[in-house]
Amino acid sequence: MKDGNEGRLRKAAKGTMVLLALLGLTFGCGPRRPPTIMVITPTGGLEYWEHFDHEVKANAASTGIHAELAAPQSVTDYTEQAQMVEKAIAGKAQGIIVAPSHQLVLTSVLQKAVQAHIPVVIVGAPIALSPADFAAFIGWDEAEAGRLAARRFIALLDGKGEVGMVGVSPTVKYGLSDWARGRQAVLDLVAEHPNIRGIFTTDEFSTHAAAYAFDRGTRKRPMLIGVSDELNELMGIQAGRTDALVISNPRELGARAMQAMRAALAGSDAKIYSTQIPVHIVDKQSMAGDSIVNLLMNGES
Repeated sequence: MKDGNEGRLRKAAKGTMVLLALLGLTFGCGPRRPPTIMVITPTGGLEYWEHFDHEVKANAASTGIHAELAAPQSVTDYTEQAQMVEKAIAGKAQGIIVAPSHQLVLTSVLQKAVQAHIPVVIVGAPIALSPADFAAFIGWDEAEAGRLAARRFIALLDGKGEVGMVGVSPTVKYGLSDWARGRQAVLDLVAEHPNIRGIFTTDEFSTHAAAYAFDRGTRKRPMLIGVSDELNELMGIQAGRTDALVISNPRELGARAMQAMRAALAGSDAKIYSTQIPVHIVDKQSMAGDSIVNLLMNGES
């Protein structure tokens, strides 16, 4: 197994040399137009994806790759995100990094990228495509996020009580990445289970919705644990709107996405770089001194 991994890594290293040659960076080569990749995130205005974009662009520039950034105005504008992929294909981008806002909407357009021999690196949320239809997938460790939340609920609730979940997809109460829908999903959950003691929200939109769904003056809210890296939700822990958040490092996501993209552009097997980046949980006590919280709140690692 070890020899196999070393062999794949050697191939990736050779592929990197090919990419450097294509960029005109090897001795004796004249300057060439740098390859252009398109980076498409779910929406603008989210701090996590701004840090991700910054890391991708800086990482790309350091190896002579030009990265263009795009994002829909709203995370629920799935059609606009699909059109951005279409535009990247029509503009003959050499590669596409995309964080899909919907599991299904982008499937057909990304298959067009495959047909056009444009490598696609999927980041963040998974998509309903065969692994043959994308170069690599860099995601979050969602299973570990669930385990961390479960353990924290056990501690907060002394191992007793009912816990519900609100997410982004129809497998549970869901909000389709929309704050208003997410808030209604939270209220519906509480109405159906009036004795519920905890709620786990699996994306930044349902987390935001749950944090503002309860009037602290009228009733004791359930314990809230969410998945979100947004500044407002981190401040919400300090303000008492949320009890804990599961977070990840946007810079690591960006760096690993570019690692896979460089391999793909060089003709190497980018799938060896597919991975799930670590997550961890923070609360009011553990926020101080946490490096990722410091990055997200102050722009410093």
